[in-house]
Amino acid sequence: MSPQKGTEVPVRKVSGLETSEEDEQQRAESFEFISADKCPAHLLREITDFLDSQNTSHPFQFPQWAGGKPYLALYRRQGRLCWFAQCGVFYPASRVLRSVRALAVNRGPVADDLDIVESGLRHLVDAATRNRFAFVEIIPEWSGSFAAAAGRMLSESGWQSTDEARTSLRVKLSGELEPLLASFRKVTRYEIRRCQKLSVEVTMATSEKDHEDWIRVYGEMAMEKDFAPEDFGHIRKVLRWLGTEPARGGLLLARKDSRTVGGIVIIRSGTRCWYVWGATAKDDKFSPGHLLQWRAIQWAKEIGCGEYDFCGYREGTQSGTAFFKRGFSDDVVTFSPASRYITNRSRQRTSEIVRRVSLRLQPFRKS
Repeated sequence: MSPQKGTEVPVRKVSGLETSEEDEQQRAESFEFISADKCPAHLLREITDFLDSQNTSHPFQFPQWAGGKPYLALYRRQGRLCWFAQCGVFYPASRVLRSVRALAVNRGPVADDLDIVESGLRHLVDAATRNRFAFVEIIPEWSGSFAAAAGRMLSESGWQSTDEARTSLRVKLSGELEPLLASFRKVTRYEIRRCQKLSVEVTMATSEKDHEDWIRVYGEMAMEKDFAPEDFGHIRKVLRWLGTEPARGGLLLARKDSRTVGGIVIIRSGTRCWYVWGATAKDDKFSPGHLLQWRAIQWAKEIGCGEYDFCGYREGTQSGTAFFKRGFSDDVVTFSPASRYITNRSRQRTSEIVRRVSLRLQPFRKS
């Protein structure tokens, strides 16, 4: 951090020149803030290797996951990548005022060292200020004691929490499969075995046709349950990426009598695997979702993962998706809440005014 006013930075003499320790640190570190579409192949490999090495990593931070036109922020010490953030751009004052932009770091930034997290964030704030973004918002994948320490650091550095803490469910993959299966709830085990008795088959998708069959099921489920589906183009892009990296994950498909009845998308980062999307066709005779998750857990264990993450969970819910996920695990993990740093107050105020006006107009739009 910069020295406080009134303090003196230690200075040492080198070959007749005065250089501060802060100057030496600056020469030893570097920061890049580049458009993702300008990321060369060798840099992509470096980012991928780094994300696979960090416990705070998440699939949403991989450049291959990105939609739109994101930025990549990279912080190095002694030439080594030690902090990374994929930054999406959004328009908090709506696209009508496209000059008011903000950065969103979804499930990042990524770094397992708190001192490095702080330094990287300081550089990111500087980059956002230079590029006239209204604010930076982060939604990190930090948990446990690391999250507590990071929360104190953010508060002391001027960041403000904007949401409640997130939670998810995780399954530990140590030990044998039978005890793991026995740890699931009774109804979960029953549904898995019922699918097996009915000869429901689960395999990894291998073709564009497989992808389209599942996207159709996903779209039908979205219409039936009245929720906004993920952009189909983005789904196709992610599935094509996973098709080039079989050890990264893929689309697991459930079939009954050669008919696609469901599927889930799973993605690995390091030694953790995440369930990110899922959809099943309605059927009163069996529930393919339970068998799909069991096969995903088995795949993660076979590939060398130590944990399987259900990518979100709402505590206290006794029905729906949350209840379904709870059938596999009682291990609730709590993450740091979203935090925001305002880098341009006038633009941030403009976005807030537009947001409030939009909320007031909502009743009139519906009528």
